Amino acid sequence: MFMGKIDISLSSYLSHPPVFADLFNAWLYGGRQVIDYRELQAEDPVQNRPEYAAAYKHVRDVVKMYCQDGIELVLLGIENQEEIDYTAPVRILQYDGADYQKKIRRVEAENRKLQGLKTGLPAFFPEDRITPVITLLLYFGKEEWRKPRRLHDLLRFPDGSDRLRQFVPDYPIYVLSVREDMDISLLHTQLRQVFGFLQRQDDRKALKDYVRENEDVFSCLSTDAALFLAAAAKGTRLLTTLHVKEETCDMCKALDDLYNDGVNQGKCQGLELGKRRGLELGEDYFAELSEKLLADFRMEDLRKAIKNKEYRNRLYQEYRIERG
Repeated sequence: MFMGKIDISLSSYLSHPPVFADLFNAWLYGGRQVIDYRELQAEDPVQNRPEYAAAYKHVRDVVKMYCQDGIELVLLGIENQEEIDYTAPVRILQYDGADYQKKIRRVEAENRKLQGLKTGLPAFFPEDRITPVITLLLYFGKEEWRKPRRLHDLLRFPDGSDRLRQFVPDYPIYVLSVREDMDISLLHTQLRQVFGFLQRQDDRKALKDYVRENEDVFSCLSTDAALFLAAAAKGTRLLTTLHVKEETCDMCKALDDLYNDGVNQGKCQGLELGKRRGLELGEDYFAELSEKLLADFRMEDLRKAIKNKEYRNRLYQEYRIERG
């Protein structure tokens, strides 16, 4: 989970009905515009356990009810996740269970009111039904989320207990990795560019090219989208320079500055490394090769050149660097 202001920034943007609908239309329906954002209703994100349970309160990150013609169809929730949570199936099961319990209580309260039943008497009847719940765990981390993806991933079953396993209810969870799983071409709001940025944030050249290609969007991002982007990318410098009192933010200059700072820092470190390694290798012209490789964003080639003399010699020839 994210904490504090970062979590607030993420949840605030995703709670916008057009953005919320865009995400679920992409994930659930392959980009088809099935969920109409105008038919999303805000739900109380606070969950409380029954009176007999220990004191407990959880606040969902984002939750909305999708309706059609005033009829509730499905409760949709989003949980933002920065790192792999190995207890996620139990946590999501708990959240979904609390939402189901809340719906049962509402049905019981309505039945008691309509039929004049006393408090404490059963008030959920065979014909009663409650709204289904779907929770999407939106994962922003770098490490691939392989497991856990269901409750059984957390359980220890004895060897040869296949029959026992059949009788233990399982509970799958739905993890969507922004970096790995999200097909941004299915998105239709600024969420496409925001997620596209996050998918490229570790490749500064690709990131700079992407921002340039989408300058019309990044130059007028909504304030919530800009805060979401800065928070998810852990761009502390971006967060402190945004003019959040305005309706839109021009992210292009801030992003360019962030990129250039990183490149300049990388060049300084790379050139210093090149000089030091050149002296160690007895090749004072290695610094020149390092500078040219850094200018062309060939960091991997620089690493290989340091370790492999034959590869280094090929690069000297490629860049026509004369050696004494």
